[in-house]
Amino acid sequence: MMLIEFFWVFPVISASTWLTMLSAMLTHWVVIGEPRFGRMKPEQTIPFISDIGAQELKPLFMIGSIITMLFMNISFYQFLQYKEHVNKICMYLSFLFAIFGSLGLVMLSVFDNLDHLILHDSFVAVFMTGYLVSAAVICIDYFYLGRSSRVNKRMLMASFVIKVSFVIVELAFILAFRITAAQGTIEKNTAAILEWVIAFTFTGYILSFIIDLLPSTHKNSVSKHEYQQLEMDMNSSRLMI
Repeated sequence: MMLIEFFWVFPVISASTWLTMLSAMLTHWVVIGEPRFGRMKPEQTIPFISDIGAQELKPLFMIGSIITMLFMNISFYQFLQYKEHVNKICMYLSFLFAIFGSLGLVMLSVFDNLDHLILHDSFVAVFMTGYLVSAAVICIDYFYLGRSSRVNKRMLMASFVIKVSFVIVELAFILAFRITAAQGTIEKNTAAILEWVIAFTFTGYILSFIIDLLPSTHKNSVSKHEYQQLEMDMNSSRLMI
């Protein structure tokens, strides 16, 4: 049980790897003179992440993505194993979509946008969709639990707010990204900036699992039997309404 005290380290490693990888890629591009890459439009001056990731830093992009997803999924697994107060159906569904999202990120780093554009764009969609749905499912369950007086509401609310904010903000950025990416050359720069913002924002979602894995968050949790009773009580309330 003492190991529980250190599970919060996993999302720290994941987020640190992700942040370091993105920062290294962006810094490298600036240091070498901000060159234009293969698929950049004539007047486009800001590259997409994948434009840099398809060049000499492709090994960094691949390894960084793999390490990020590895520790992210370990964090999620430990979250499922030691959080007794959650609805297991919601959590396993969320974990399933997180796996899809992880595979999407790893595969988009392997199939770059120079030689495998269609595959690359497809895996980008899988990555974004997987993690947005995963986060949304967790938020639904946390909102449900928030109506119980037996859970650690302060810790629960902190994690809930971060994850809800992630879903809302990322959806807005992704929508703007898709619109600008489909426009002309000038808008490509805006789309590229939005993609970098989306990627850096993902760091916050990873770090939110530190709260979920802190030992103090496990105190005063709701048992499986109590959770089932909570479900029955809430269903009865709906019927009365």
